[in-house]
Amino acid sequence: MPAFSRAQLGILLLVAALLLSLYAWRGHTFWLSAASRTTGVQPVVVEITGEVAHPGVYSFAAPPTLLAVWRQAGGPEPLPSPDQTLPSETRIQVSADGTYCLGHMSAERLLTLGLALDVNTATARDLETLPGVGPVLAQRIIAYRQSRGPFHKIDDLLSVHGIGKKKLAHLAPLIRVASQEK
Repeated sequence: MPAFSRAQLGILLLVAALLLSLYAWRGHTFWLSAASRTTGVQPVVVEITGEVAHPGVYSFAAPPTLLAVWRQAGGPEPLPSPDQTLPSETRIQVSADGTYCLGHMSAERLLTLGLALDVNTATARDLETLPGVGPVLAQRIIAYRQSRGPFHKIDDLLSVHGIGKKKLAHLAPLIRVASQEK
């Protein structure tokens, strides 16, 4: 391994710091704090992509309005409706002309951010992103949910063929059952 001079090490550290700063400024990626992971309270997260000044994932204590997210991300004119409230895990795709499309954040993004997947709304493809869940087990979860209705607690997954206590213990930190009250 070649030895670097003090000047070379200084330049290397400066370049690394600049790249890290650029990544943090450009991405605005949200990471759960240790406190939110231990309390089990998940913040409201909204992803905005496309033609905005600061695309990324934003965290809020309460459901934000579309306008609040739009302004924070530097969205283009015209401004959207100020009254539309967004649920957690919403994805906003903004086009150059200012039109937008609302959707759901990908399972990969949620898991990367340390957020749990809602087994009552997850698609088979979403479920397959979980470790130990392949296409067959994902379809069994979907079929069970469609035939018996939504899961009320995580332990209800023990009724799905192929999920035992050990597998559920591995999945539990990665999944959740959202309240059915709306």
